[in-house]
Amino acid sequence: MSDYLNFLEPYKDIREISDLIDEVKKLRECYYTQQYDKMQEHINKLMLKYLAETMTWNAIHPIRPITYQEAYINAEVFLRAKGIHILLDKGLKRRDQLTSEELALIESSISPTE
Repeated sequence: MSDYLNFLEPYKDIREISDLIDEVKKLRECYYTQQYDKMQEHINKLMLKYLAETMTWNAIHPIRPITYQEAYINAEVFLRAKGIHILLDKGLKRRDQLTSEELALIESSISPTE
């Protein structure tokens, strides 16, 4: 499956999508440069920014991340789901317009990770 930022890229002129892409890039930069404290601060800011969505996410995914890697993966999957939600909510995509890859992306975003 391709990187979901490629899925969002055509919509980067929309402020919410552009902000989301920036948030993902910052998260990845912190993780890949092993700036874990900075990454956790970024995740905490995202949790406040998307408070209602975070509460719902945590209710559906009750197993809390323990390691930095788990926190990173959890944040990536959350942001991926948020991006798809924005596109569907704004009417930029309809479920029947999604490719099989995009549908798989949605399904993997909805299903709890193990």
